[in-house]
Amino acid sequence: MVQTTRFHRGKRLGHADLDDAREICPVCHSSRPRRPVLRVQRNPDIEMLECDACGAASASHMPKPEILESYYAEYYSDACTRHTLDDPERFARHVLRAVPDRLGSTPLRILDFGGGDGSLAVAIAKNLHSRGMSPQITIDLVDYCEPRDPQDSGISIRAHEDLESLEGSYGLILASAIFEHIPDAHTAIRQVIARAGEGAYMYVRTPFVLPLARIISLIDITYPGHVHDMGSVFWGNIIETFGIKGTILSSRPSLVETTFTRAPIRTLLAHALKAPAHLEQALLGRNRSPRWNLVGGWEAVVRFE
Repeated sequence: MVQTTRFHRGKRLGHADLDDAREICPVCHSSRPRRPVLRVQRNPDIEMLECDACGAASASHMPKPEILESYYAEYYSDACTRHTLDDPERFARHVLRAVPDRLGSTPLRILDFGGGDGSLAVAIAKNLHSRGMSPQITIDLVDYCEPRDPQDSGISIRAHEDLESLEGSYGLILASAIFEHIPDAHTAIRQVIARAGEGAYMYVRTPFVLPLARIISLIDITYPGHVHDMGSVFWGNIIETFGIKGTILSSRPSLVETTFTRAPIRTLLAHALKAPAHLEQALLGRNRSPRWNLVGGWEAVVRFE
């Protein structure tokens, strides 16, 4: 498990810092040849390789576990990132719009994978309570952070350091800005979807920066913090790639992380980049491969059968 933050910077690695290259895609395990789409660094050469089978792009060489541990230690000491968005309440409204009134009035279990202190899951739980839904909500938070106090007797939150310690199934799964950090993304995705109960929903969000980075060389993709880039093609095909029995309710440019109050210029630029993609989907529908991919991030909502 790793923690996430909005302010990572890339770091140059040496030969001794890297695991040997693998032929298979670390996201879908396809053995089909992958094509280089972006050079991360030279000597040793590291490239982002795009998989023709699933559409994800991954680093040709993964950092060794101890290198990743050292990398994140530069960002975290005893402190812990709370979440990766400026406004948890806005995030909650955004997610629940994709599953309007479908979570019912029965007790709900939420899996929050890589969610910092659980603020985003707590915001969703409180939103549901305000609408008279799911009177008892349990949140299982998989991260190294100390979970926040929900300050609501109807919401309980438990901390876990890994997915292996979880038991049972969940009605709502959050995996916001986490899969891109995990070298063995295939196993992590499999473990997460295995926890989905019948009729469950999963919200996922990942960076999709390679289209921008290929145009603007100054863009830092933050390797080794980010070792995968998962965009419109990958999330649009997630059902087929992982054999999920379910439906994609939405696959679209991700919610802008920042707000005009806290970061006006960055927020304006993010909205401007995402606007053409939203317009394209509105006019042409979601069932076609988008042409405008300069969006910076992608998200999807899946309903399991």
